[in-house]
Amino acid sequence: MVTVNINGAIVDMEDPCALWQALYAVKLKRLSGEQVQETEIRSPVGQRRLQVASSSMEDLDAELNRLQNECAKKNGKPRTRFAKGIRWGC
Repeated sequence: MVTVNINGAIVDMEDPCALWQALYAVKLKRLSGEQVQETEIRSPVGQRRLQVASSSMEDLDAELNRLQNECAKKNGKPRTRFAKGIRWGC
């Protein structure tokens, strides 16, 4: 079992449902404007300023969709989205 800390919650990386919930909470925080962009670390010997870059909303949405499909597959639910293709012939 591999775990990761996402937004203060310890999440099993092999559980797509738990990952989806944790990442959805991150998305809601980004939408509400609660995004850390710069932080400063001070110690007795020095000071360091870090800029935190986050992923784009498109990347976050794509990963949420993938995890939602994996969670539905894990729980035995049918897929909710299907892609259709059309080919025109001459």
